[in-house]
Amino acid sequence: MKAFIFFSIFLVLTARSIRAEDFPDAVKKPVQESVAVRQQTQKAEDQWSAEKAALEAEYEALKSEQAQLTALKTRLEEETATRSAACEALERKVNEIDRIAGELAPCLQDAFLRLERHIDADLPFLMKERRDRAKNLRGVLDDDRVSSAEKFRKLMEALLIEAEYGNTVEVYQERIPLEGKEILVDVFRLGRLSLFFQSFDRKQIGYYNPAQQQWIGLPDAYKRVVNAAVEIGAKRRSAEVLNLPIGRIESK
Repeated sequence: MKAFIFFSIFLVLTARSIRAEDFPDAVKKPVQESVAVRQQTQKAEDQWSAEKAALEAEYEALKSEQAQLTALKTRLEEETATRSAACEALERKVNEIDRIAGELAPCLQDAFLRLERHIDADLPFLMKERRDRAKNLRGVLDDDRVSSAEKFRKLMEALLIEAEYGNTVEVYQERIPLEGKEILVDVFRLGRLSLFFQSFDRKQIGYYNPAQQQWIGLPDAYKRVVNAAVEIGAKRRSAEVLNLPIGRIESK
């Protein structure tokens, strides 16, 4: 019994002696493992902190971008509303223009026909020029590609030219029928009142008689005054008062 107790005490002391000798190694390993775990944890925390900071920065950037996009969306919606209103207004104007154009077309045609009749019934001055102008105007009025505004402008232009003839005098050369033959003369146009002619050799003078629709000679007594009118109309002489045989004026 004593021997057994002694042996047990010897084993315990021997075991205590071994643990006491191995104590530094036994502590060192857990400490190293703990330090390693702590380092890994710190690295993970640092990485997470960096990721968190990056995500927060991205979040703030996205919030700022969202605010900008919201403001842009609001502005675009306002612009869209404004342009939609403008488009509606333009559409109403186009419809109104189409309506006016539809009503204007017959008026333009009627005014043109009256212009043609007026030229044919008027004093026969510059007839080729005036009829060519009317012919070109007819082509414009019949062209569907030309806008109503342009047609109206061209018609007004032709009417103004015709009206202006009543306020001007001029001299031009033309062949006229006289006593069964044609002669080349200077024609003096006195507004829309009367036409006088003088042959190039100044031996023949006359006027156009609207009632008879023909050129008629005048007595030699009028040679001086007709010659003076031709000189004034050609701007080779200053204006003066002349006693021209205009005849009776009738209203049409």
